[in-house]
Amino acid sequence: MKSLTLLIVLSLVAVSCATPMVRTETHFANQLAEAGLWKEALYRWEKQFAENPDSPALLNNLAVAMEQAGNREKAEELYRKALKLAPNNAMIQRNFNQFMNPDPGKTEDQDEKKQQPSRSKGAER
Repeated sequence: MKSLTLLIVLSLVAVSCATPMVRTETHFANQLAEAGLWKEALYRWEKQFAENPDSPALLNNLAVAMEQAGNREKAEELYRKALKLAPNNAMIQRNFNQFMNPDPGKTEDQDEKKQQPSRSKGAER
């Protein structure tokens, strides 16, 4: 019962603070992607993107998810938009470069790091 009350209180606090809620939602979406639940992560990132369409980090995450889903055309479009908004973002540059120049010698396990959402500080996710 105490844990349920705590959960309700924490939920109310999160709802009352919009910016921390976005960060929490983004963090949860990142965890979903790391667990391989790409469709669910994509859904959450798209929801956030509707409210924040100028976020390079969200564009990067959406691009990685589209790449994972095999939609290379959409992934490239999203990477290019992200780079236009943040041309000096090393994480986005690295992901885009790996996307454009995949290493044919790598196995899927070795390529897993590329598929993870960006973690760069300074970009709001």
